[in-house]
Amino acid sequence: MLVALSGGADSVCLLLLLNEIKRQCTDELDFALEAVHVEHGIRGAESREDARFASDLCERLNIPCHVHSVDVPQYAKSHGLGLEEAARILRYEAFEKEVARILRYEAFEEEAGRYPCKTAYAADQKQGNSRQAVVAVAHHMEDNAETVLFQMLRGSGAKGLAGMHPVSVKNGVTYIRPLLSATRAQIEEYLKENGQAFVTDATNTDTAYSRNKLRHDVFPLLLQINDRAIEHINESAGQLAVMNDFYEQQLKEACDSMVSKKEGRVILEISRFESLHPALKSGVARECIHLASGRLKDITSTHISALVKLAGQQSGRKINLPYGIIAEKSFGEVILFAERCDDEKEEIHITQKELEALSATGAQKNIKLSADGSYVTLCIQDFNGKMDEIPKKPYTKWFDYDKMKKGFEIRTRKAGDYIIVDDEGHHKKLKQVFTGDKIPAQQRAGLWLIAHESLVHAIIGYRSGCSALVTPQTGKVLKITFYGGKQNGFFKKYDISVYLTEEQLNKRIAEIGAQITEKYRGQSVYLICILKGSIFFTTELARELICL
Repeated sequence: MLVALSGGADSVCLLLLLNEIKRQCTDELDFALEAVHVEHGIRGAESREDARFASDLCERLNIPCHVHSVDVPQYAKSHGLGLEEAARILRYEAFEKEVARILRYEAFEEEAGRYPCKTAYAADQKQGNSRQAVVAVAHHMEDNAETVLFQMLRGSGAKGLAGMHPVSVKNGVTYIRPLLSATRAQIEEYLKENGQAFVTDATNTDTAYSRNKLRHDVFPLLLQINDRAIEHINESAGQLAVMNDFYEQQLKEACDSMVSKKEGRVILEISRFESLHPALKSGVARECIHLASGRLKDITSTHISALVKLAGQQSGRKINLPYGIIAEKSFGEVILFAERCDDEKEEIHITQKELEALSATGAQKNIKLSADGSYVTLCIQDFNGKMDEIPKKPYTKWFDYDKMKKGFEIRTRKAGDYIIVDDEGHHKKLKQVFTGDKIPAQQRAGLWLIAHESLVHAIIGYRSGCSALVTPQTGKVLKITFYGGKQNGFFKKYDISVYLTEEQLNKRIAEIGAQITEKYRGQSVYLICILKGSIFFTTELARELICL
């Protein structure tokens, strides 16, 4: 179990409680306890002092502590985010990394047959039970109330207003919140009784941060109206969570019965859709858009209402939705599909796992982009800090690997795309960049982009953004090179290598034929051709066997 340890009262209380449970319940519960501290790089020396406090506390308790240092201000600037949102993203990434580390090494040890008895989950290992690493976070009652109010102010639906869950799963990692029913006052009282110090983040009093404004300005007013306001918000959120679980179950059943996906098109059966309750109609419409676009960011109630309305209109009517999705009424169906143009190209996803493999091996990855012969090469190499060696070529792009290692896409433009245009983190819509750089309108749809979600790192053949540029401090470079014909705007030629000549192939087929003949002489031999392209090899081999 990993404890998210900031050093504040909440996380310190959680660590002490779990450590005490582990000590007192050794026979009933067999789990390893470790802590993760994320140093955000926001408060300078104060942040480093918090990290030392967390490390010292864990050392005293004999609990392993993993300290992750992240540059929240830089991440926020490069991704166009506020400090709060950037800190949240990077914090969860750190937790997920630690879970992956634990599970990875456990798998290695298991395969090697040397799983030590003292290692976490040893008892489960002996009994053949599966293991699971979880992250324990110290959210309490006030934290949940803040979340509910936040979601309410954003216009969230029932799912958002349900607040935090005691147990949740994100990116395959299980998070538990044991203190969700405890108040901040109860947590501080527990620490006082146990004589345990904790650190206080000076930014917690700064009402420039939205959560602090709720905590210090809004909550006192609510408590004046009702001294149990925080408790009641949590109770309402819990009730709503139960109702939302039921709604999600009904929604899934509805989608399974009337929504299908064929050849990249999402099909909604109208006869069944029209009989649904309005609440389920909106949910099904939302899921249809999600299936068609692969995302829900920028999808609003206006888009959902438009799709619901379209289902009741005559055949042939169309609406445009975000991310280039078109919804069309066609007799008894609504069909959602991506708008295509003649030169539209496939979207290529490069995952973190693929990049880690390239980094480890130093190999080059070749990816075919389209049927016209264009392709791209990826490789990762060390950087010596010499900025003058960075190529100034429109079809070769260098990126800071550490800023790209979470993965990216190679694709054409989508609605909502933007690019970072300077070191200050200012950004422009891609359309503005196209206009400013005088890129002809007829070329824009076919241009390749290097992007992560809506953030464009580079426009191939033209400029790179400032989100992942190489600096003198860069350790590794991700090099991306595009090749192809004039029709794609690429003027490089293929490097064609002949791996086997016709003579070599014929010789090898003759050798295989001789081996089969020697082994199965006097017996019936059947040749089964599995792949369509192998018919040529199979024909030549059959001819060789007949001759022999």
